[in-house]
Amino acid sequence: MRSDISIVIPSWNGNKLLAECLRSIESQTLGRVDTLVVDDASTDGTAEMVRDVFPWASVLRLEQNSGFCAAVNAGIARTASKYVFLLNNDITLYPDCIGRLMAAAEQSGADLLAPLILWRDQPDVIYSAGDRQRANGRPESIGFMSRCAGFAYPDEVFGVSAAAGLYRREVFERVGVFDARFGTYFSDSDLSFRARLAGFKAVFVREAVAWHVGSASLGGSTLKRTRECCVNHALLVIKNMPGPLLAHYAPLIMRERLHQIRRLFSAARADRGALYAAGEVAATGVRILRLMPHALRERRRIQQNRAVSAAQIKALLSP
Repeated sequence: MRSDISIVIPSWNGNKLLAECLRSIESQTLGRVDTLVVDDASTDGTAEMVRDVFPWASVLRLEQNSGFCAAVNAGIARTASKYVFLLNNDITLYPDCIGRLMAAAEQSGADLLAPLILWRDQPDVIYSAGDRQRANGRPESIGFMSRCAGFAYPDEVFGVSAAAGLYRREVFERVGVFDARFGTYFSDSDLSFRARLAGFKAVFVREAVAWHVGSASLGGSTLKRTRECCVNHALLVIKNMPGPLLAHYAPLIMRERLHQIRRLFSAARADRGALYAAGEVAATGVRILRLMPHALRERRRIQQNRAVSAAQIKALLSP
């Protein structure tokens, strides 16, 4: 079994998807890889299924459902390898995916590596070719819903998606793990931003291919997703954007804030009407205010430890 890489898979009530994911790991040409499934208090027999069908994989069962960030962090803490490959349970891997990522890591010296993730039901359509970070504070999956044919793939990217991303352990040791205040959305973008501020390098590996089922493992509503994105956009900007860039991009950031609020209002109104939507916007604003002490404490720590200039970060941001 390889000792230089560990796979961490957070999973909650998705044993059928997880089984497909684990079968794709079994088929890796790299050979057997240390694999840890973090069972986030599932009620569908996930832990038992892994132990019975995939005895080569380890299981860490959490006593209560704690969410994506807590599950991933618990898994990272249980591993000791040079590299950690984070993988969602709704991802399956092409047989040489991990081998390609590891080869690229050793050859390029990169610290965060993103494979090409395609939609499983539309294998000629891109789900993600790494992540970009826009100057307005919004993170995006590069190539999302684009056809593979003729797409201009990047080499260097701002960050990687935790749906399938390879990280050097040094990244976690220096900038910390996932911030549980983010819940699910943008938590990997927050980690990528912190890593880039600390001087780590992120690349896209076109030859490493994975397939994504979609949002099947989350099963959340549009309103929940929109609410979380509205809150987390604010956290992402406040924690990570260097001061000179906050001032420089203030109009773009404020325009995006208004866009996030409008999206939240529309999603809530479609769900329960305009009055409820107004209350939802107000409640979300209160939630952001309550998170400000944490965000500002983290900002001081992150910016004090920044290893690159604001100009260098500006060069990495997309318009």
